[in-house]
Amino acid sequence: MDRKELKCLFLIIVTFIAACIETDIYLPAFPDMMRYFGASEGAIQGLLTWNFLGICISGPVYGPISDAFGRKKPLMIALAVFLMGSLLALFAQTFDQMLWGRILQGLGSGGCFTLGTAIIFDSFQKERAVRAMNHLSMIIPCIMAGAPLLGGFLNNSFGFRSNFFAITLFVLLSFIACLFFFEETLGFHKRVPLQVKRVGADFKRALLSVPFWQLTVVNSLIFAGYIAFLSVAAVLFVVEFGVSMVTLPFYQLAILGSWVCASLVLNKMIAKWGIPALKKWGMILIGIGGAIFSLTAWLTPQDPILLTSGMILYAFGGNWIFGLYFPESMEILPEIKGIAASLITSIRLLLSAAIVAFSASLYDKTIYPILGIVVGTVVIMAPIIFFYEKRQKFSASSAA
Repeated sequence: MDRKELKCLFLIIVTFIAACIETDIYLPAFPDMMRYFGASEGAIQGLLTWNFLGICISGPVYGPISDAFGRKKPLMIALAVFLMGSLLALFAQTFDQMLWGRILQGLGSGGCFTLGTAIIFDSFQKERAVRAMNHLSMIIPCIMAGAPLLGGFLNNSFGFRSNFFAITLFVLLSFIACLFFFEETLGFHKRVPLQVKRVGADFKRALLSVPFWQLTVVNSLIFAGYIAFLSVAAVLFVVEFGVSMVTLPFYQLAILGSWVCASLVLNKMIAKWGIPALKKWGMILIGIGGAIFSLTAWLTPQDPILLTSGMILYAFGGNWIFGLYFPESMEILPEIKGIAASLITSIRLLLSAAIVAFSASLYDKTIYPILGIVVGTVVIMAPIIFFYEKRQKFSASSAA
């Protein structure tokens, strides 16, 4: 990786930091926020749902705009909106103000995810882009894994607003770094005029692609399964199971830390076993994790350690599936990467928002609703992956 590529990767990491932590850092503060705003469990989880919806709404907009006008200007607009939302959330005096702040944060952070992914595939050739994404898969989860631990410390030491102060600070640093150091990655000769009919046709082409949908749904379900567990556990473990506010972030850290460990060994395991075998083992680990989670919920439904252990395996296997299939999803439609990246991000978070909202609506002070959701993701993912791989083998044999 040359100096220019290292600089690009560093700036992407800086851009992603705030977007990554803004979901997880304040989860340990849910019980305190419920008391401060007088909000119910469902309402407080709505802060996560509406944030995801903001990301979903913005994603399809940033993609085609960046394909037409370059990546930097839309990225600066996204960071500005993100900063406005962060300030509103930081100083919110009512739950509605906090909700609007979270929506604006979503509208801004959606640009960070969408444009950051497109920038990677602008700056690196296919094989090098996969390696760059693997580097991100190792670094970004480390940041995400540390987010609840940092959030728990800040919340216990300074109150829940300190979490939103940290988000605001990181967004401001990202804005300054990109303003002065980011160089445009999409040259004028590669830009496509912003035409509604053409953009509509490109979206239609992506949405009618069966392989694109298969991989996007798989990656979305992996993300939705563990984020739904984290959001429910943030309330359930403390309020119903008696887990202390000091201890709660360590449960969240264990799950995200498992994702990090899987990222760290991904490239070595690819070299040792090969991609096809690693895909199978990813699904096996997800299945075992779901089975342990189910067995624990049946035998000891209030044991947070055993419940979390099942999700640790789920996250480990999920990282391998995501790390292998996400680059494939970006290469299905290589000539419209901005739109592909925006759709992947939007669909993933829209599905996650719907699942988190659904789990909140089912909340009954037990683990069983989230158990159904986690097991459901496994049951749906398995046949989708089977038919995708079967389709790919058939296409490869036909081409030969």
